[in-house]
Amino acid sequence: MERHFEKNLEELKDGLQAMSDRVIEALESAHQCLVDLNPSLADGVFSREKEIDLDENRLEAMILDFIALHQPVAGDLRLVFSMQDAVVDLERIGDHATNIAQSAVSLSGLRTPPNLLHLPEMSLLAQQMVQDSIRSFLRRDTEMARRTIAMDDKLDHLNRDVARLIINAVKEDRELIETGLDIIRISKNYERIGDLSANIAEDTIFLVEAKIARHQDK
Repeated sequence: MERHFEKNLEELKDGLQAMSDRVIEALESAHQCLVDLNPSLADGVFSREKEIDLDENRLEAMILDFIALHQPVAGDLRLVFSMQDAVVDLERIGDHATNIAQSAVSLSGLRTPPNLLHLPEMSLLAQQMVQDSIRSFLRRDTEMARRTIAMDDKLDHLNRDVARLIINAVKEDRELIETGLDIIRISKNYERIGDLSANIAEDTIFLVEAKIARHQDK
C-alpha cells in the first residue's frame, strides 16, 4: 500500500511539473509575440491555453482520487491541498498569458511600433517567478520560496511605473489612449502573474513549516 501511495504521489508531482512547463512555454510564446510584435506567435499561446485547461481538469480528478483512495493526513494532506491550490494558480497564469498575447496582437497592428517600456523586463521576471515558485514547491525549498515572494515587489513597482508613464504620455498626446490601455493591460497581467507565483511560493512555506505566509510582511 505504501508503494502505491508513493507512486500516485509521484504521478501528481509529475503532472504538476508538466503543467507548469506548458505554462512557461505559453509565457515564452507570449513574450516573443510581444517583443517581436508578431501576431502569428500568439497561436502557440492559444493552443497551450487549451492544454493547460485539460491539465487542470486531469490533475483535479487525480487529486480527488488520491484523497479518496489514500485518505492522507497531516503533512500529506497539506501537500495535496497545496498542490490543488497550485494547479488553480497555474491555470490562471495560463489565462494571463493568453490575455498578454491578445493585447500583443492588438499592438502589432499599429503603424508605428510602440514603446514597450518595462514590459520585456516584466515578462522575464514573471517567467522566473513561475519557474522558481514551482521548483520551490516540488523541492520543498523555503529559501527559494521566500526569494520568489520578494521578487513580487519589483513586479509591483514596475507595474506602477508603467501606469505612471502611460498616464503622462496620454496627457501629452490623446491619440495614445488605445495603445496606452493595451500596455497597461499587459503590465497588469504580468503583475497578476507575480501575485499567483507568490501564492505558490507561499504554499511551499505552508507545506514545509505549516505557517501561513500570505498577507504577512514580506
